Amino acid sequence: MVPLDWMDVRADAVADAAPAEGGEGGLEVEALLEGLNEPQRLAASHDEGPLLILAGAGSGKTRVITRRIAWLIATRRVSSSEVLAITFTNKAAREMRERVEALLPARGMWISTFHAMCARILRRDIEALGTHTRGFSIYDTHDKNQLIKAITKELGYDTQRFRPAQVGGWISDWKTSRFNAEEDRVEAGFGGIEDEVLTRVTRRYAEKMAENNALDFDDLLVKTLELFERHPGIRDAYAHQFRYVLVDEYQDTNRIQYLLTRHLSSVHKNLAVCGDPDQSIYGWRGADIRNILDFERDFGAERRATVVKLEQNYRSTRCILEAAQGLVRHNLGRKEKDLWTEKENEHRITVLNCGNENDEANRIANEIHALRSQGIAPDQIAVFYRVNFMQRALERAMRLTGVPYQIVGGVEFYQRREVRDLIAYLQIVGNPRDDVACQRVLNVPARGVGEKSVGLLAAWAAERGLPLTEAVRSPEARGAIRGRAKAGLAAFAGLVERLAEMKSLSAVQVLDFVIEKVDYRAWLATGADADSTNREENVEELRTHAASYDAENPEGGVRGFLQEVALVSDVDAWEEEDKKVTLMTLHSSKGLEFPIVFVAGCEEELLPHALAMMDGDDEESGVEEERRLMYVGMTRAQDRLYLTHADRRLHFGETNWRRPSRFLAEIPTELVAGHVPEEEEEDVLGPYEAPAEEYALAEGDRVEHDHFGYGYVARLQGSGANARVTVDFTAVGSKVLLVQYANLKVVRG
Repeated sequence: MVPLDWMDVRADAVADAAPAEGGEGGLEVEALLEGLNEPQRLAASHDEGPLLILAGAGSGKTRVITRRIAWLIATRRVSSSEVLAITFTNKAAREMRERVEALLPARGMWISTFHAMCARILRRDIEALGTHTRGFSIYDTHDKNQLIKAITKELGYDTQRFRPAQVGGWISDWKTSRFNAEEDRVEAGFGGIEDEVLTRVTRRYAEKMAENNALDFDDLLVKTLELFERHPGIRDAYAHQFRYVLVDEYQDTNRIQYLLTRHLSSVHKNLAVCGDPDQSIYGWRGADIRNILDFERDFGAERRATVVKLEQNYRSTRCILEAAQGLVRHNLGRKEKDLWTEKENEHRITVLNCGNENDEANRIANEIHALRSQGIAPDQIAVFYRVNFMQRALERAMRLTGVPYQIVGGVEFYQRREVRDLIAYLQIVGNPRDDVACQRVLNVPARGVGEKSVGLLAAWAAERGLPLTEAVRSPEARGAIRGRAKAGLAAFAGLVERLAEMKSLSAVQVLDFVIEKVDYRAWLATGADADSTNREENVEELRTHAASYDAENPEGGVRGFLQEVALVSDVDAWEEEDKKVTLMTLHSSKGLEFPIVFVAGCEEELLPHALAMMDGDDEESGVEEERRLMYVGMTRAQDRLYLTHADRRLHFGETNWRRPSRFLAEIPTELVAGHVPEEEEEDVLGPYEAPAEEYALAEGDRVEHDHFGYGYVARLQGSGANARVTVDFTAVGSKVLLVQYANLKVVRG
């Protein structure tokens, strides 16, 4: 049996020492089901066998999962450590854990993301694979790309032609697809130089990761699966331990996560999955919607799977809910649900047709300004967009109108230079073999150590099969270094010696030592960087986080803190209590909710995105995923929903005419306030319409408006009462006007 860690032992002790009447801790079992509707009660109190919870948007699935965990412990007398619950973000896992702990006194439950669960398993058992030690580093995307860039240069390839992010994507696809090399080449369509680069860089990357005792995010999953397949005894130990396995957001699992789930539930067969095929939006990173669509067939062979549908929505108004369902029912790959709500309509959905991206951003900002004047707080509002380039115009408009905002998914805290520097020092403590971390801080603060010196040290270490920290500490290796760098390296060697003695200290203790020893704050203050004040504040924020982690995880230490930092996601960095409007991509919005939501850029080639329609054989499935993404965005709204699209948009330095998204035409028109384009109306969808004679206007005309002044006609649309004109005004920018009310005067000559 795999030995339990300290948290599990403590949880077992609590469970064994105090088995009270009515469940663990004396909790009344019926109280756990109080306030649940009938389907929720059925799901929470399901006993043995496979269970599929089809949870519609806003149907209270987190409440069901947390009550189910508590119910299992209270009624079945299972230890907390015998229940495994997996979700997809640290934020969701933290919320789930807090809710369960509020219901039960026991602690030490396995509630985490797939990646965190795998990291925990590998910290115990990775040495069985013979490639890494338990002190491995976890490389994030930045670390991974830095290593790939160095390898690509080392092998003599052009890093401009073979960009690290691109090559990293190839490597990720190759690893997570679990194809062998021959099959992968066929699947990916590689040939020639691309195939050569993939093969050589992948091989060298695997070697360097083993030498550095490091894993990337893909490795956390792949190595755990490899561990289970190569060592059935280890797999069976975990499968015996976890009597009940629960997986949230099951529609977003990929092939490896599916296989891990099968392994972990293979003994007791008590697997409960929760999800919604209509919210499967991560196919581009390997998620396979078939996992949830085929659940009954895959896990119901020995005992028929129970299916419970959660269809009562507690979030959105009836109008928003019906609009979203009207849209998603155009998809074929789904399981039908009939969502309903007791929350009646106050507002129809607002569709705004804008001139260009600046007009769109201005109208959103002005609408938010008006909402604030009605007493609606900024943190009650969110603006979603499909792609990050749309963020620029939105930010500008927010600043000009004085709307406070925060961005989720921008330059995140843990990607900032000063934070990465200090984290690298901690990585040397946790894993002295981490060459990427060592190389990052060899000259931070400045010690006169240039690329030439680093190259000599790296060559010395490579010849002897040693990590870079050993080269730094070796008088022989430093003997080849001349000038100022020699003294700088000697000082760094002394620091590395001290850090090697600190493995048992807390994260904040090590962090404080490094900051003081290298006088990091003073080095930041002497920099010419205009952002130095913010950088000093970021150092303090990192200290605060480390101290908080140590207080909550007294046994975690430096390695535990580094693991938490490495697995943080965009949404985890979102400041929920910050009184600001939230700007984020549609993908980041998953799992969140706001009273008022704007979805910007509802246009063909943006939403649905052009890449989703590139593969002719798979275009329909791509469009279906984009439709699900639109559905997710719409169902984040509680009370009011705005959908915007622009006639023209600047992208990659070119202004292009845009067509309204086909998804707008799929929303029932009676639920919309504003013009909804219909697919059969060529004069609306077509970007190049000939102007009707009744306009007495032509594209390119110089016109004058009583209020906006002079401008040029950019576009004419529609006919009769719906005739619209887009004018680029010199003073106020682009405006879309109804021709019959605009009273435009053509300026001749």
